[in-house]
Amino acid sequence: MGQWGNGAMKTWPHCLIAALAILLASCSRPPAPLEVSFVNPSGGAYLVRVSGLSSAELKALEAAKLDDTAWQRVLDVRVAGAERPVAGRYVMAAGYLDFVPTFPFGPGLRFEARFDPTGLPQPRAAEPIAASWTVLPGQPRGPAVVVSAIHPSAGAWPENLLRFYIHFSAPMSRASSVGFVRLVDDRGAEVKDALLEMDVDLWNDDRTRCTVFFDPGRVKRGIRPNRELGRALRSGRRYAIVVDATWKDQWGQPLKAAFRHEFTAGPAIEKGISTADWRVTPPAAGTQAAVEIAFAWPLDRALAERTIGIVGSDGRPVAGNVSVEPGETRWRFVPASPWRAGAYQIVIDQSLEDVSGNQIGRAFEIDDRDPVAGAPRADRVFLPLTIKSGQ
Repeated sequence: MGQWGNGAMKTWPHCLIAALAILLASCSRPPAPLEVSFVNPSGGAYLVRVSGLSSAELKALEAAKLDDTAWQRVLDVRVAGAERPVAGRYVMAAGYLDFVPTFPFGPGLRFEARFDPTGLPQPRAAEPIAASWTVLPGQPRGPAVVVSAIHPSAGAWPENLLRFYIHFSAPMSRASSVGFVRLVDDRGAEVKDALLEMDVDLWNDDRTRCTVFFDPGRVKRGIRPNRELGRALRSGRRYAIVVDATWKDQWGQPLKAAFRHEFTAGPAIEKGISTADWRVTPPAAGTQAAVEIAFAWPLDRALAERTIGIVGSDGRPVAGNVSVEPGETRWRFVPASPWRAGAYQIVIDQSLEDVSGNQIGRAFEIDDRDPVAGAPRADRVFLPLTIKSGQ
């Protein structure tokens, strides 16, 4: 039944990220971070690329005329475990430092690259960056990855939507969504300062899902950006999320195609989630039919998949598979073995949220400095579930 059933209860710290984002909402955009990636820019041989270097650093590298030993102190590329580095040349072009191997990287081998900014002619006080790749047989030579889904998947988003998720058909690079994802209005004009530009890793473990935040300072009432600019979404108007095809995948290739999701902004949801409003449909004993929960409004799909589970009378998680249906208003749990008649409990972790940041019994708009609103809460909520024979 996913991470909850395995006991990991791995939850994304959305509230912490949102709080940090609010503090950073009025800050200037930080410089591009250094990144080492394995790319195939021309559809031919693969190379190692360092991005994030300034034009002054690249010019200094070009003028330094480094020998092989000095270059290897800056950017070392080798087969994992090998004593000697891979032979190749270093090229500064188009804002990057590239390492081009003398012979193509071989399929099935794992390669490691280490970039040390302190070895630059103008040393940068930053930690070395390490990365590794395995060249896979049949690895695509051209664009192949597409945006496979966006959540919320519904055609209406509340005007106080806090975040959304972009899913990809294969792993992407570590590059953030900044510069690749835009909000446009019904006239095709970009809504400026709508999405939060924050240099934080918002990818899932396999880099197939990226979390994108609307600027919480504009979403949350009473914050300066909200007072000055209002919310980016206005109820009743049409919008679209546009994903640029230049966003790079794990192999350095752009997306196969741009992506566009159109939706209508609806009224804000500014109240806490109430499990009393949920409708639970229990299955009959002796079957492997699903337990279904219908939510009162769409919840955060990624959190709903891993923060809701079922335990038996012994308190142990019931094994099975969780799914959230399109629209994010219905949760389903299919057990690994037939149900036995008896008492169970639906367990919900308090980190569950809807896409506007509302939690169980706690609205996103609540001021934590209020002694009542800021009072401690139980870590979990329990709902009774009875499985009857012949139900």
